[in-house]
Amino acid sequence: MERRRLKPIALLSSDLDGTLAGDAPATSRFRLKWEALDPEQRPVLVYNSGRLADDILNFVDEVGLPAPDYVIGGVGTMLAGPRHTSLLGHFAQRFSEGWSLEKVDAVLGSLKDTVRQPDGYQHAFKSSWYLLDASPETLSSIERALAEAGLSVTTVYSSGRDLDILPRSADKGQALAWLCNELGIGLDEVVVAGDTNNDRSMFELPGARGIVVANALPELLDMARDNPLIYSAKQQFALGVVEGLIHWSVFADARS
Repeated sequence: MERRRLKPIALLSSDLDGTLAGDAPATSRFRLKWEALDPEQRPVLVYNSGRLADDILNFVDEVGLPAPDYVIGGVGTMLAGPRHTSLLGHFAQRFSEGWSLEKVDAVLGSLKDTVRQPDGYQHAFKSSWYLLDASPETLSSIERALAEAGLSVTTVYSSGRDLDILPRSADKGQALAWLCNELGIGLDEVVVAGDTNNDRSMFELPGARGIVVANALPELLDMARDNPLIYSAKQQFALGVVEGLIHWSVFADARS
């Protein structure tokens, strides 16, 4: 695919932990490069994380990342941002059908190998658990149990440990697509960045370009193989994102 025929990037959606955060000098490099862009011309900046929205905003300040335009939190179940706040009110209205947090917690709590994550990782549309090294068969049995309880949900398993149960219409990718639609930004004007399986839904958005950092888990690295829309960075953490943004012509070059 010839990059000159692609549309300019209008929005960056990036994971935080293990992607833009995790290496302080790399994070600082990303911030310097980002803030050197013309504020009137640079892409919309979205942080898309499993952390809850308030935690994202606090974390961004803590690690010294540039201020975002929007944050998508709770693995796609929360949206917050200073711009166009009128559109945020009806974001969560899509999640109610087929969802009951009480029923989800009852099903997962009855299983012998699941451990509920701390309250700071939970909210009305996200039930999060620890489940070590779950096999595909184990995950399938959990999905069956949830369906038998009358629930319509999405299960996201990542890092060989983290199990998130979300409403059917919720994940990082669907939340990003909803936001782009509201902002009038085409998915072919979007670049996403991540490192684990809970970022996969962003990379699966049709037409979106991607950056997989070098420290990504195999579950995500596999997506980059033979896919011209996904750039597999040679560098880790935020330096990998910088490298990918150079590849996609958002940043000028590594020497600038």
